[in-house]
Amino acid sequence: MPFAHIPKRVSELIALVSVSTTLFLFIQTRDLSHRLHEIQDPNLDLSAFGAKIDSGKSGGGVASSIEEITKPKSYLSRELSNEKVKLNPMDYNNTAKAKKDVLFFNRVPKVGSQTTMELLKQLSKRNSFTYHKDRTQKVETIKLTYNEEKWLANMVNYFEPPSVYVKHVCFVNFTQFDMDMPIYVNLVRDPVERVISWYYYVRAPWYFVERKRAFPELPLPNPNWLRKDYETCVKRGDKECTYNDGDERDDFGQLTEFFCGQDDECT
Repeated sequence: MPFAHIPKRVSELIALVSVSTTLFLFIQTRDLSHRLHEIQDPNLDLSAFGAKIDSGKSGGGVASSIEEITKPKSYLSRELSNEKVKLNPMDYNNTAKAKKDVLFFNRVPKVGSQTTMELLKQLSKRNSFTYHKDRTQKVETIKLTYNEEKWLANMVNYFEPPSVYVKHVCFVNFTQFDMDMPIYVNLVRDPVERVISWYYYVRAPWYFVERKRAFPELPLPNPNWLRKDYETCVKRGDKECTYNDGDERDDFGQLTEFFCGQDDECT
């Protein structure tokens, strides 16, 4: 027995301390859980109960109204939430309101869009819809001129439903050209992680192999540029790692335009 030499009283004391500690932690956990429920609705408005006090001034209604106000905040929060109108998810489903079964995936870079593209491609074979993808470009342009927007809208509008079109591009409002809106879909990611992911993505060897095959005239990058890590880039204040409001970027550093649109206010 490894603890045979420990006196009986010491063993009892250790057991008592263990039980006391367990009880203390249980009480603390319960108290924290209680507080969490109380702060679930920090904007709780009790004005609705004031009307009950006014209406209960005659008779015994005042006491019962005061009882309701003095109930624990967590109770009131749950009670009020139960009184709220139940939300119907279908009211917010834009797909159900679509006039045309054309899906436009104007994909944000580095959010898992390539995996989603492959999924859409495989689903198109299984579910008999047409899959369209923008061709590889030497310089990816996501902000378009008015005429470019119109050309893109006409092209997507020409697709026979049901179909999917995939392209890196800022949001385009089809209604400005008197066309029905497609069903937009996109993905988001933590903005810092996304920017860092893009930084190393364009420095990957396979990325340049693919680009070189598509466009042989493109020059190879500077080795120092390839070896530069993101932390060094930020500390040195290099332009590609400096992010200021209103800056025009060509490295997909912005995310808002993909959901907001082509206007400068969306930058």
